[in-house]
Amino acid sequence: MLEINPSLVILTAVVFLGLIAILNPLLYKPMLKFIDDRNASIKSDEDSANKNVSDLSVYEAEVQSILQNARNEAGKIRQEAFNAAKNAATKEIESKRSALEASYESFLSTLNVQKDELKANLSQKMPELKTALSEKLVRI
Repeated sequence: MLEINPSLVILTAVVFLGLIAILNPLLYKPMLKFIDDRNASIKSDEDSANKNVSDLSVYEAEVQSILQNARNEAGKIRQEAFNAAKNAATKEIESKRSALEASYESFLSTLNVQKDELKANLSQKMPELKTALSEKLVRI
């Protein structure tokens, strides 16, 4: 059947222990060091990504604050421009109104002068009109 040869078992154990002794510093320790370095690199990358995310939220809040300030400033500028335009329009309306009032006053004074001239003219021609009217009434 199966025979166990003690010298072969000892030789196999010696070869196995020899291979472990040789491969440990040449293969296993560098491989474990590489795995540990890779895990440390992954961990530092995760930490860096988390830091970037937290920094991003801080920067996003700052951007939102800057945008809000810009919107407020734009609103103030727009309101100031609206008020300035409204004041300019009011001044222009007032100047036009005063010019129209002056023109109207001038028109009224001219109209009064013409009215007085017409009255004077009619009063001068009144005797002629009376005679012409009495002649026409006599004819009828």
